[in-house]
Amino acid sequence: MTTVLAWSQLRRRPAGFAGLAAALLLAVATLTALGALLFAEHGVPAADRREVRGPGLGLIAGAFGEITVLVAFFVALNTLGFALRHQYRDLALLRTVAATPRQIRQLLRRQAALTLVLTAAPGALLGTAAARTFLAALQHRMMAAPHARLGAVLPAAAAATALTLLVVTLAATLTARQVTAPAPAAALADSSGPDRRPGPVRLLAAAAALTGGALLVRLAATRPPADVDKAAQATLLATLVLLAGVALAGPLLAPLATAPLGLALRTLLPATGWQADANLRGYARRLASAVVPIALLTGLSATMATMTATALHAAAGPPTGATSATDTWLRQAELGLLSSFGAIATVTTLAALTGERRREFALLRLLGATRADVLRVLTLEAAVTAALGLLLGGAVTATTTAAFSIGATGHAVPTVPVTTCAWIAAAAALLTVPTVLAAAVAAMRRAPAGSAHE
Repeated sequence: MTTVLAWSQLRRRPAGFAGLAAALLLAVATLTALGALLFAEHGVPAADRREVRGPGLGLIAGAFGEITVLVAFFVALNTLGFALRHQYRDLALLRTVAATPRQIRQLLRRQAALTLVLTAAPGALLGTAAARTFLAALQHRMMAAPHARLGAVLPAAAAATALTLLVVTLAATLTARQVTAPAPAAALADSSGPDRRPGPVRLLAAAAALTGGALLVRLAATRPPADVDKAAQATLLATLVLLAGVALAGPLLAPLATAPLGLALRTLLPATGWQADANLRGYARRLASAVVPIALLTGLSATMATMTATALHAAAGPPTGATSATDTWLRQAELGLLSSFGAIATVTTLAALTGERRREFALLRLLGATRADVLRVLTLEAAVTAALGLLLGGAVTATTTAAFSIGATGHAVPTVPVTTCAWIAAAAALLTVPTVLAAAVAAMRRAPAGSAHE
């Protein structure tokens, strides 16, 4: 019965699960590719493997896999939250007719599992193609044995699907708290989900993440220059953990960071700026949900780029380890993977949040605002949201790369690749503003009178 109900929700609200499907497709594809690469050198003579530059396929696959699992969990948690918001009232109604929290959690886990079933086969095919391309690139750079061949693709795809299922099941269990924590009547009273301050459990988790990130930052700063590879690993992990802490504390941090930007909007653009600022500050949860994926995208990308530039600048003599051309290329590939997950989270989050405001847009138009008026306000909101994401992501980047710079060079000022960071900021803006405007145009297609009563 639970499976039937889960499938019916998927069919009724496919748009609500589109972001989750995209994230799971990328996760299965990436893990399938890495699993296939892990066994590509099986049977290759030891003499051939000794001629390989770099860490070897095993360490490459392991490092990429670790990051993929962490980021996939983060993105799955985010996209599942919006899948839940699309059906929040239905789930609350189920609770009022005696559905237990356990049954709600089971329903959400089944929805996540069914979404994975739909994306597993395409993900495995995409991962196989990616593995062939990546292996050829590694062999071209002499980072893989020339006789290495992909073999165990099916076992790799099965393992990738199983690992992704484990990740998404855990994410679904945590997401279910949004509807199982409130009393059934209180949950039913709010059709879009509660907009309250973070509870004690979330605040404790945020404090734990920020504390763990601080410890990892200290670890990166205390590594000797000879251990620059370990410092780089600690720096990247610290960035992920700190960004998780920012996500958990987002409903508290976002309004605080909005105040100076909102003041500027009100001063420069008294009419539309006032409304944009009021919308952002009045819905802390919505603002935090929009800002977090932008911070994830920009924070990880800028950290990787700055860390690589700092390591290259600090190198003396022939480059080795984190400063070698092979390692730099790997970090660029890693950056592309992380950016893909971040882009998925950003686009799906902003589209879902804007689509939820259909009734709000209709009421504004009934009160006399034109479609162009609404779009102007949304443009300002999107610009401020992008700026806040850049601010939070930049704060994390500055903290972690300063620690890396201390370990690699002895001083706290890293080498910042200005051009690359400018492109990252531009990409965040180009993802944010057009996505919000496109979703708003789609939400305002219907007549205002009809949308206002939905």
